[in-house]
Amino acid sequence: MSTKRNKTSTPLALTVAAILGISGSAIAGDGRPEYSEGHQRIVYGKVIDVTPMYRQVRVTTPVKECWSEPVTRSHRVYDGGHTAGSTLAGGIIGGIIGHQIGKGRGRKLATAVGTIVGAQMGHDAAHGGYATDSYIVYEDVCEVEQKVSYEQVLDGYQVNYKYQGSQYQTVLPYNPGNKIKLRLSVEPVF
Repeated sequence: MSTKRNKTSTPLALTVAAILGISGSAIAGDGRPEYSEGHQRIVYGKVIDVTPMYRQVRVTTPVKECWSEPVTRSHRVYDGGHTAGSTLAGGIIGGIIGHQIGKGRGRKLATAVGTIVGAQMGHDAAHGGYATDSYIVYEDVCEVEQKVSYEQVLDGYQVNYKYQGSQYQTVLPYNPGNKIKLRLSVEPVF
């Protein structure tokens, strides 16, 4: 067998090595360890270049934004008013009106009824019941928005390596370092 190496003699040398049980590393002369797994041989190639490969990934992040806004509030307030003065004024006015409506003996009755009705109306008007009181407060208002950004994510490594004088390229999910493990299928020749 010739010690001169060329590309056409390498596959022949591996086949002969497989038949004779000689290590492919010994024939290649690179001194790297090699072992066998059935009809497969594990060898190592020399890594020439490793280039990381990236891809863009869309990332959505919820962001909470808050601010203060004026809000009008109202509530009902009991308004007691000035009932004594209103009752007196209503009674006087009611009595005058009743006095002018009635005639003869009915005038006294109309005056009395007008005074009572006028006093009640004055009292009710002064009481008023409830009033609405409005005021402004500031309340925090929050909103969640989805912010979109893009990130670079490592997707793998493009590896250029050399084995027995030939250069090859592959993609791996990890950085192999200085050498790359290769599995060669060896078939006996009959």
